[in-house]
Amino acid sequence: MDTIDGVREARWSHRGRPVRVAVTGVDRPTTARRVVAGALAALDRITAPGRGELARVHRAAGRPVPVGPLLRELVTVALEAARISDGDCDPTIGAARIRLAARVGPLPVCGSGSGVPLPDAGDWRSVSLRGDRLTVPPTLLLMLGGTATAYLAQRCAEQIAQRSAGGVLVAVGSRVATAGPAPSGGWPVPVDGRTVGLNGGGLATASARDPDGRGVLDPRTGRVPDSPWEAVTVAAPDAVRAATFAVSALVRGADGPDWLTERDCAWWVTPRPGSTHPPVPVGR
Repeated sequence: MDTIDGVREARWSHRGRPVRVAVTGVDRPTTARRVVAGALAALDRITAPGRGELARVHRAAGRPVPVGPLLRELVTVALEAARISDGDCDPTIGAARIRLAARVGPLPVCGSGSGVPLPDAGDWRSVSLRGDRLTVPPTLLLMLGGTATAYLAQRCAEQIAQRSAGGVLVAVGSRVATAGPAPSGGWPVPVDGRTVGLNGGGLATASARDPDGRGVLDPRTGRVPDSPWEAVTVAAPDAVRAATFAVSALVRGADGPDWLTERDCAWWVTPRPGSTHPPVPVGR
């Protein structure tokens, strides 16, 4: 546990991702850590390959399956992210990855590939959640990594802040969420080799080099986006919107910054090495 300028922090690693919890109130970071660790363990139980709750849905091959409250929440969030991004942040992108591998063999190295659209097998609009029954067509797979950790980070930050007298920051990988009052100067968060002060809301980075969610892919091709950006970072009113906007802007490539200017967010883009695209100013 570290204490700097009245901010107490706990840091650890979960499945290869750095996790950070910082508090300014009376709550101890060890207590806050238990909240976050419990949420991540619950996510693991849902997404565990072959044996998790989501695997059971996929094995049903298009039949409705009763699912628990957390998976319902995660699917609802993911489908809403797909809707507001016009399908750029598509939780069914896993099927595109499998179809691509079946067609051309092992997945190509990041940045290679023809960019040819894949045969249509449905998308996020084919997923149905009615009550506690989740239906995923057999041609699709759900991959919730684009928004799941952002949602859990935001929910944990808000839960911890509600029972403490101060502010909270929860970061899981590149998904950062805050709740309650920020410390003087804002929460320090590293972005593209520098530190920015986050005064509220959430922040997320979508990266073609080392993407969260185990892969940011273009839903239209199943490949790494044909984008001049190495990474897109967005600060928004909450972590889920930040993650959704960042993924969508990366997928949209050169048009991403223009799309972001119409959203309630601030953003940074990092050009790919050797990119000939002109520098883009930081968005408000």
